[in-house]
Amino acid sequence: EERNLVRRSNACGAIKVLASNESNKPKLCRTQGLLDALVGAAWEDAVDSDALDARTRAVTTLLYLSEPKDNRLIVARHGGVLECLVKVIGEDTGEARWRASSALATLAKTPGNRGAMGAVEGLTTVLGGLMVVGVERGGAGSDGPAGGDGRVSDDANPQDEAAAGGGSGDGTGGNPSASESREDDSTYGHTDGTASDDQRGTFDTLDDETDEGMMRVYTGTFTEGSGTWNSYEEEDDMTYHSRSSDEGSHMDDDDASHDGGRGRGRRRRGPDGNDDDDDSYRYGMDESELDLTNTETVEEEGVEMQISSLKKLNIENASDFLARSQLSACATLTHLSKNCANARSMCRNGELLRCVMLLAGVLDNPLHTRCLEMMCNFTRFPSNNPLLASNKDAVDTLLATGRSKLAEDRMWSIRSVQNLCSDASSKVGLATEPMLGLLSTAAMRKEHDEQLAAVGALMNLSTEPGSIVPLTNTKTVVATLVHLAHSPSTPGPVRRIACDSLATIGLWLQTLASAGTVPEEIPFSPLPTHTATGWLRWDG
Repeated sequence: EERNLVRRSNACGAIKVLASNESNKPKLCRTQGLLDALVGAAWEDAVDSDALDARTRAVTTLLYLSEPKDNRLIVARHGGVLECLVKVIGEDTGEARWRASSALATLAKTPGNRGAMGAVEGLTTVLGGLMVVGVERGGAGSDGPAGGDGRVSDDANPQDEAAAGGGSGDGTGGNPSASESREDDSTYGHTDGTASDDQRGTFDTLDDETDEGMMRVYTGTFTEGSGTWNSYEEEDDMTYHSRSSDEGSHMDDDDASHDGGRGRGRRRRGPDGNDDDDDSYRYGMDESELDLTNTETVEEEGVEMQISSLKKLNIENASDFLARSQLSACATLTHLSKNCANARSMCRNGELLRCVMLLAGVLDNPLHTRCLEMMCNFTRFPSNNPLLASNKDAVDTLLATGRSKLAEDRMWSIRSVQNLCSDASSKVGLATEPMLGLLSTAAMRKEHDEQLAAVGALMNLSTEPGSIVPLTNTKTVVATLVHLAHSPSTPGPVRRIACDSLATIGLWLQTLASAGTVPEEIPFSPLPTHTATGWLRWDG
């Protein structure tokens, strides 16, 4: 059995090296039986170092094969691939989890995959739980890779601590069931200092086919060298390439640039001059020698232990792998939320919704802006709006993020409020002084999208008779609408909606006045009379 695991690990390493070559990816993806073999290798529990090596290499190969746009539908629709990736994310805590989450994020870039991915059992729940690992409950100053202000927390998986070995452990791994549960540019940065500047991901505008932008996803190999971003012109493929500290230059795909020996610090040339997978795939070596070189012996309290280099890598870089896995998990969920059917099911997934709202409200968490975008996508499905409008935590989160210093945060928050206010049953409950004050302030800002959404929300509220008293009692609302309606600097669409809102409010007030009962002895006169009144005035 042990020799079989070594053979499997070697085979996965060989296929991974082949898949790292750009020209091989279409051929390998269409090779009969290859995807089944990779799924089988990744599905097996990582009971020891060889099984963990095989799983990591198999999942990495699936990631490489998912990178070409023409391969993504084939990979995602192949039986067992998506379920396998979800299983790895739920059980693993190291590089394999990062690779699996990156593969899902890459597949989710293609709109045609999103419906099928959203229907995979447990996918959104597992990814939601992964996003909140390390977010602590209570005081500020979280040491978790996700950062945050620590206002709420989910219990972190013990295997995600610094001593994590990257294996399946007790079989639960990063399973979120153990937890309680851009179209515009924004930067992914670690506020807690767990990753260096070169290792930070960046959310960029990525236009693909029928969709808006999305973020970059780490798909390279973590090495002891520094990393740099390379942008490709086709669709939204953004790839993180490792750069060796010895060479100081980018490695091409033709030289297995995505490989990098999984961070073992050096690369070895095979007899044919090609880069080997360091200690994972070596020409001219028998299996016993390979098994020996894949481990190192350490002494701990007098007990000799065998630790594979991959497990050592997972231990040393646990926080970085976790942060990158969370970035890819968030990217996947953001892509999926842009699908109509997914928006409905994701909003009704209570555990996922709690995770999204948690991170959306932690303003110094690098994922919070994307979580606000997810909430906005949820509100695009009309039947979700009564559910969200009646959720106090959701409304409070939007009130807080609507005053964020970041323009994109405010934009997503106000757009969400605008959609919530379009639901007839929610208008009265949303017409509160804090909400109206927020919308009035947003309507006076210079950012067009935010201003347009705020005025649109006020227009939605003005169509409800029960909202007229709060609208008129909040001193800034009418003044804001009058200013926007008459200011020459107001954009045309905003001015039109402001005038429409004022006219609607005036109509409701006139309706209320005309519905009043006038005593019969009072002479009839059509309203309005435009007559001035006074007390015992003298003629003069």
